[in-house]
Amino acid sequence: MPQWCIFKAKGNMGYNGSCLPTQRCAPLPRPGVKMNKQPIPPRTLMLGLLLYLCFVYIPFIGARTSLLEDFVKGDSYYYRAMIISLLHDGDLLLANNIAVDPLDGQLALGTHGLVPKHPVIMPLVSLPFYALLGNDGLLLFNVLQTIILMLLIFQLNRLFCSDILALITTGIYATATLFLDYVYNYSSDIFSTALVVGGLYCVFKQKVYVGAALLGLAVFAKTPNIPLVGVILAYAALVTWRTPGARGNRLRTIVVMTAIFLLMLVPFAYTNYLLFGSPLTTGYQRAAVAGANGQIIIDDHVNKFNQPFVQGISQTLFDAHNGILPTNPILLLAAVGLAGLKASKYKSQLALILLLCLIQLVFFATYDDWRASHFSNRFLMTFVALSSVFTSAALGYLYARLQLATQPNPPTDTNTE
Repeated sequence: MPQWCIFKAKGNMGYNGSCLPTQRCAPLPRPGVKMNKQPIPPRTLMLGLLLYLCFVYIPFIGARTSLLEDFVKGDSYYYRAMIISLLHDGDLLLANNIAVDPLDGQLALGTHGLVPKHPVIMPLVSLPFYALLGNDGLLLFNVLQTIILMLLIFQLNRLFCSDILALITTGIYATATLFLDYVYNYSSDIFSTALVVGGLYCVFKQKVYVGAALLGLAVFAKTPNIPLVGVILAYAALVTWRTPGARGNRLRTIVVMTAIFLLMLVPFAYTNYLLFGSPLTTGYQRAAVAGANGQIIIDDHVNKFNQPFVQGISQTLFDAHNGILPTNPILLLAAVGLAGLKASKYKSQLALILLLCLIQLVFFATYDDWRASHFSNRFLMTFVALSSVFTSAALGYLYARLQLATQPNPPTDTNTE
């Protein structure tokens, strides 16, 4: 039966593989053509994407600034406090660097006092921006990391669809999802998501050493990334082991990949040791809150996953303010794109992406502080970013249907003998 092909075929730049059955099949772009006769070089498309992001993000930030809205909100305040403490005090004792109650659960009880609850990697990376430009430097850093994330989404989508569809999908995700709102922020979630997406992309491109390094940093950036990183590394090891070649070479690649990943965890473990006396203890396990008599009580975030599962899934998806679907309606198209997963020649890669999305959704479904986002659900940023590959598939299907609908009907022969 003729079929609609909505995922790019392995080994070429056309569409062939994941298909939706229909009665007729419109001609889709031939390999290398990508919906136009003269393919546009990927670098040109990336430059166009950069210009588009600047065209949208700069006025958006200007409008927010004109309203005197502070981009340092929520957790951003405490990430900035780390930089201030490092620059002015030379330490990470934050009680004297914040103007709010230090026992409100946003700091952690360390070996020598109140220290950061949140990971220190993003403040360390962005410290030069603040040192040079102050708060404006942090905003600039956030814009740059958001643009990097969009470029990674574009490159990830290019693995499964045409360059043009990847560009369109990335443009939509950059400006019609939560990423637009969080570009005016100092967001650790964007930082973390960029590391995960970058690591996954490198694994798909068989650059497993770079991927392992990025994934190790992703754990440092956000400990809830551990299950995602574990699954990606397991996939990378499995694919490497199944790759044709000498067994010793395959085993060496897996061992080196694992060693690089563990090496990138050393700064994370060392920071935990300095702050809390153990490489396995994080600030989220030592959050400091005030007791009834003013004493410090430890609030372990491990104990904050108590929402009923079905209710948690429902509110995570459908809540009017923080639900991922009402605030990112483009994800409804991603559900359409899932229809072609089973028949795709990239089934294993797409199944991995779907699994990663489901893991993050399920992980945070029972989280008590699921509303702790000023817009949408920042905890599911990786979920949103990865869903783009299914959205691009749906857009490819819609393009094919539109192409069929606009085709002129062939003339009928009215001559009779």
